[in-house]
Amino acid sequence: MGGKRIFTTKTFGRWAKKLLSEATLCRAAREIEAGEYEADLGGGVCKNRVAVPGRGKRGSTRTLVAKKNVTAIIFLAGREKSAPGTDFSDQEEAAARIVAQAFEKAAGRKLDDLAQHGLLIEICIEK
Repeated sequence: MGGKRIFTTKTFGRWAKKLLSEATLCRAAREIEAGEYEADLGGGVCKNRVAVPGRGKRGSTRTLVAKKNVTAIIFLAGREKSAPGTDFSDQEEAAARIVAQAFEKAAGRKLDDLAQHGLLIEICIEK
């Protein structure tokens, strides 16, 4: 598959486990890597729709993703389209930008350390 390493935050991983397969998230990450996402929110964060199996992208999930790290894409937050409210709040987007900026300069060793301590979960690992 190649490309950037793909991570989820611990919180995102718990949320996504109920709805999205690792393969689905891997495809979504590769789309983001290719510049295919719904909105650039600035600060290294993009918003992307990810389809739940059996539903199209429009009625499925929304994700906030840190995309500016040189070696990694990190899923930060997710919500179902059917959840109350129309989208992520301004506060959620601002928080995602702060977290994304912290991750932006994290080198491979720092990402490995965060994963070892359970703060990040690496997915899409080629075997």
